Amino acid sequence: PEKYEAKSSIIIERNVINDLIKGVAITPSMTERIKVLRDTILSRSMILRVLRELDLDTMAADDKELEEMIYSFQRRTSVKVRKSNLFIISFQDKDPALARDYVNSLVRTYVNENISAKREEAYGASRFLKEQVAFFKEKLDKAEEAIIKFRQEQGIYVAIDERSIISEIKQYNADIAKIKIRRKELIAKRDSIKRQLKGEEPYSVAVIDNAAGNNSLLIASLESRLNQLLVSYTENYPEVVKLKAEIEALRRQQAELSKSKKAVEESGSPDSAISTINPIYQELKQELNKVESEINALNAKEKMLGSMIRQKEEELRYIPEGKKKLADLEKERDSYRNIYEQLLMRLGQSEVSKQMEVADKATTFRIVEPATLPTIPVSPNRKALILAGVFMGFLGGFGAVFFRESLDSSIKEVQTVKNLGIEVLAVIPKIFDKSEQRVVRKRDLIMYTLAGLYLLVILAAFVHELLGLTYIGTFFAGIKLDLMNIIARLQGDMF
Repeated sequence: PEKYEAKSSIIIERNVINDLIKGVAITPSMTERIKVLRDTILSRSMILRVLRELDLDTMAADDKELEEMIYSFQRRTSVKVRKSNLFIISFQDKDPALARDYVNSLVRTYVNENISAKREEAYGASRFLKEQVAFFKEKLDKAEEAIIKFRQEQGIYVAIDERSIISEIKQYNADIAKIKIRRKELIAKRDSIKRQLKGEEPYSVAVIDNAAGNNSLLIASLESRLNQLLVSYTENYPEVVKLKAEIEALRRQQAELSKSKKAVEESGSPDSAISTINPIYQELKQELNKVESEINALNAKEKMLGSMIRQKEEELRYIPEGKKKLADLEKERDSYRNIYEQLLMRLGQSEVSKQMEVADKATTFRIVEPATLPTIPVSPNRKALILAGVFMGFLGGFGAVFFRESLDSSIKEVQTVKNLGIEVLAVIPKIFDKSEQRVVRKRDLIMYTLAGLYLLVILAAFVHELLGLTYIGTFFAGIKLDLMNIIARLQGDMF
């Protein structure tokens, strides 16, 4: 049966605004649009919608026939892309009007569907991005709060530089080493003073009252200095410890002077007024007290430095853990911030894209050439069939002659007999009957005439097809219609 093909050309036009907002809005590429277009047009839902619009679905008795009809229309629908933005939708059917209506309906349905789908997609993307922006904004705020809270709780460990702590520990160890050296010097000095004290008499002639008075003045001066230091420093400050030791030594010395004075007064000796401690002995004793006080101060300072070293080492152990925790929190915060900033940028692009789709400023589908009623069938291809028939006729004729000759085993020449080694006795010529020859010539002439007429008919049909004429098709269509009317009339008479 003859098949007619209806075609419609559609061009995808990119508006000038696409170039102006390149990088600001999200617009799909032309390749993506062509691929989506092909898949969408040939989809089952699109074909079914067109069939329902043309009321063709009512011709199916059940769902199975409907599915077969959809598959048949999908198979006969063709989407071809030319250049980069032009595509052609074609459909073949024996009914030219149906082919035209189907193609136009398919194109119209797709264009309308594409516009609404793009707008819905733009609105959906904008809604989704707004939800994601709010979600990650909340995540980012919580991450910031966690970092602030951690800094408040563990600030001492995350704000200190490890190198500065290590430097302080080294300085403290160096100070302890100096203290040990100084303490050894003072211990040696103390031992020397003790040896000198053994060679001196504790008492000599002097005025007891003056010695006691000097000690009282010195104690008062040292106590005043101690009170000043306690205003700014604690009890463990090295200078405070040293002053306390000196004051204690002077008080012991003054107590000994008091005892000596009392003993002299009780003896009633006339020289009691000048009997007192040996000045050299007293000086050595004071120096000894001073050295011991400095040793005690150094011991206190060494103890304090050791405590500070242990404290710094404890901080040094906690610093890596605190910094690791802070680094993890900051890494999480930075990750959320990066996603949040990207979503904000995408949201802006989505808003621009949405406005473009609403205003129909993105990509325009323009129907260049709608489908028209086809008048010339595209199938069957009569020109190809005629040429193939002529070629096959000649080929069949030559083949038949060759086959018949191969079946003929008779000897037609004398030389053939001689080649077989058979002696030829005589040659009897074939005698033709003139009446029989006339019959044969007449039969051959009729056959050649019919063959020539047949060839002329074939050539005429071929020229007819080359010129694109429709007389033959119309003639046979009329005959077919008359036959169908006769059959319908006969069926009506029978019933």
